[in-house]
Formats: sequence, C-alpha cells, structure tokens
Amino acid sequence: MDFLFPTKKAEALLKAEIEIIKREGFFDYAEKSPRFPISPLVETKGLMLGLMVARTKSGEEVSFKAFSGVLSKNVSIPGFVPPCFSKNEYEKVISEYDERIHKLTEVIGNGDLSKEEERHALSLECLKKLEDLYSFSTITGNRIGFKEMGIENPSTGTGDCATIRLLSYCFRKGFTPISLAEMWFGKETQTRKEGVLYPPCDEKCKPIIKHLLNIDLLYSDDDIAVINKPAGLLSVPGKGPDKMDCASTRIRTLFPTSPTLPSVHRLDMDTSGILVYAKTEEAKRKLSIQFENRETEKVYVALLRGVLKEDEGDIDLPIRLDVENRPYQIVDMENGKRALTHFEKIRIEVLNGEKVTRVRFFPHTGRTHQLRIHSASGLNLPIVGDRLYGERKEGERLCLHAESLTFTHPATGKRVTFSVPPTF
Repeated sequence: MDFLFPTKKAEALLKAEIEIIKREGFFDYAEKSPRFPISPLVETKGLMLGLMVARTKSGEEVSFKAFSGVLSKNVSIPGFVPPCFSKNEYEKVISEYDERIHKLTEVIGNGDLSKEEERHALSLECLKKLEDLYSFSTITGNRIGFKEMGIENPSTGTGDCATIRLLSYCFRKGFTPISLAEMWFGKETQTRKEGVLYPPCDEKCKPIIKHLLNIDLLYSDDDIAVINKPAGLLSVPGKGPDKMDCASTRIRTLFPTSPTLPSVHRLDMDTSGILVYAKTEEAKRKLSIQFENRETEKVYVALLRGVLKEDEGDIDLPIRLDVENRPYQIVDMENGKRALTHFEKIRIEVLNGEKVTRVRFFPHTGRTHQLRIHSASGLNLPIVGDRLYGERKEGERLCLHAESLTFTHPATGKRVTFSVPPTF
C-alpha cells in the first residue's frame, strides 16, 4: 500500500486513542457529559478514524484526529477536527430542503408518481448548495473549493474523508505534516478490518489531495518521496526567479527537513510521470549512485505521430548537445555519447483524426532528450506534441510519460517499483 506520509508516529498515537475510546465507550470521552457512544458503530457499522502528527510554526509537535463522513448523524463532534465546511451553513441548507423533500416522498409513496421529477430536481439543488459550502486549505495558504479544483458533480462523500479533513486543518493552522495514519473502527466489512492501516482512496481523496499538497504525491516515508510530475512543471529550479516553482521546490515546502536540493534525477519540463526525491542526505547519496550506475529501471509511454511498422526493437544512436542551437540535442555518430533505447509497440490509435502509435520505451542510458531524439531520428516518428523535434499543434502536450520507476530503497535495501498510467 502507498502512504502519503510516514505512518509510524501517527499509528502508535491512533492505536492508543482507539484503546481509550473503547475503554470509555464514547468518542467524546474527554467532555464532562459525553454524548456520542461507540455502541452503534461497533454493532451495526464502522467508519475511518485518522490521526495526524504535525509541527507548529514554533517547532512543537502536536496531534489531532478526525473521522470520515458522519458520526451518529453528526458532521462534527468535540475532540475531532471539523469538516471542510461551516456546520451552521450546512444545517441551514439541510433544514431548507429536508422538509420539502420528505413531503414529496410521502406524496410519491401514496401513489402520485408525477412528483418524482420535482423531488429529483430539488435533491440536486440541495446537493449543489452543499457542494458549494466546501472550502479546503492548501499548503500554499489558499482556500479552494470543488470548482477551483475542476471537480464537477463530486460523488457523495467526496471531501469528507479523515485525511482530507486532517490536511486541510493542518494547512489552515500553518502547520507542517509529519505523520499520518487512518484505521477502520467498528463493525468490519469485506474490505475493511479493524486496526488495519488504509491509504486514502484513489477515487474520492487523491484528486483533492494533490491540490492541497500542490503536488501529486504518490508515496512518502522517512527517506523518500515519490510523485507524479505533471507536464509543464520543472523538475528542478531554472535560472531566474520566474523559474523557481518546480517539483523540487514543492517537495521542500511539504518536507522542509529534506535536503536543500532533494532531486536525484529529473524529467523534461514537458514530460510527465514518476520522480523520486530524497528526504535525507544519506538517501540522496544512495539514490544518486543508483542512477549514475544505471541500476534503476525506467519505463516510458509515448504517442508517436504516424504508424510504426516494427513491433519492437532497439535504437542505438549517439547524442550530443547542438552547441549552436541550445537546448537541442543532435545525433552525432563520431562525437556523440552512446544512447540506447528498447521500444515495444502497444497499438495503433487515432488522435484528432490522425493515426498515432502508442509505444513503450525502455531507456538503457539517460541522455538529455534521448527518447525524443530516438523517436524523431531513430524511428522517424516524432512524439506527439514535441515542440523541439516535431510539431506541437494547438491544444497538444508532449505525449511522453514516465510510467514506471524501479530502484532499491535507500533504507530498506528492498527493490521497489512505482507506476502511474499516462493521462493521454
């Protein structure tokens, strides 16, 4: 399972908290008159409980907890961080629509089916008003809603999970997250077992989390962070203040104790996909050695403009910088450095009315623009959207994606693989 933050500290505290809740029999056990017993959840259903350890602006470590969804018909209870909306505004919307919807339901239940469309429209109107109440705090200090994230018609429960609430609360306070854990509490299901750690769900949580973190974080522990870099974002800072925003800088913002330069490899700005960053100097040293010695395994997916006849093969063309036309690279059989790429054709597709070939690349060397040059000059089919070695039509991006990266974990010594499919 892929976790966004180290879990050890938060897991220990969450387990201790759950033991107290079980012993006392109430979620709000610290209150003088607790009102939320655990019995309904233990007997009939369960929910996710989460806990975060964070560092305050003064350097103090604090912890706070949250639950997912609704607990005993309440969106907020004492001792847990609040939901990502105003409870009062939420209750106003519910009270405005609840009675009207229930009346229509009674009429329909009595046989007047003509009211079904009216009830449906009223329910949608209520949901839309509830969606507009959500406001999430990001690591950059901004407040955003579903609209700003490009999430239209979010499914029920989106934005209500414990991780989202914990992150938003953490950033609203100006804290830095250190450790995070989520566990199932209550009646077990086929997919949820009590006392087991679970990562955020892909469907509802991760689309929001990448906006809160300002980066698509796939995995993080005490030593490394793995991200899915979007096309258009630099891997490392460029020259000039306008090029300081990059994946490396965003990693440092999220993990301020990581090395000043946490990068150990990079992707072209126009290329998307897997990048690993070091969170300690020792991890950086070990990862850097692996990349230098070609002990890592990289897999890319690309769309080539045109039809590739070969099913697979190798491209062995030496490359060097075109010193008179930077940043272009050129094939030079005499002075170029050896560059070797294996390719496999996946299928022929149609993109905007033209035939393209989806391929998978396995680079054995790591020269600058290697795959772009080998596509254009080795296969005579440039990558779709390549503004340097081919053509970028209106609305296109460079269709090159680092799909998979395999390396030896610098702390555990185990071989690990991270992968994420392309969006093209």
